[in-house]
Amino acid sequence: MTAAQQAAVSYLARHAGHTHSLYAYQLRRRFNWCDANGLDPLLDIQRAHVELYIRHLGQGGLMASSTNTAMHAVRGFFRFAHIDGLITTDPAIYARLPKVHQDEPAPRALIASS
Repeated sequence: MTAAQQAAVSYLARHAGHTHSLYAYQLRRRFNWCDANGLDPLLDIQRAHVELYIRHLGQGGLMASSTNTAMHAVRGFFRFAHIDGLITTDPAIYARLPKVHQDEPAPRALIASS
């Protein structure tokens, strides 16, 4: 297991059920993006890489609110990797997330449960 995979397992162990599944999916998606771009998902990542990933999500068709939701797992992954001493700084802490506008429709899951 790589350091990034160990960090992901450690982070995901904090979560259960649907949240665990969603965060595992989000981290797999980010790990795949890193692989496609020749980046280690944990080491030597800078804020610019996180910003590029955020842009990639938006250009892939995600609405701003969905992009922000996708970044919850990524930001938590880096936060706990930093807390655990696996990285010296958290590259996601100052990454700018897209602004969610009040007129943006709610995700379908929220509409169905109302």
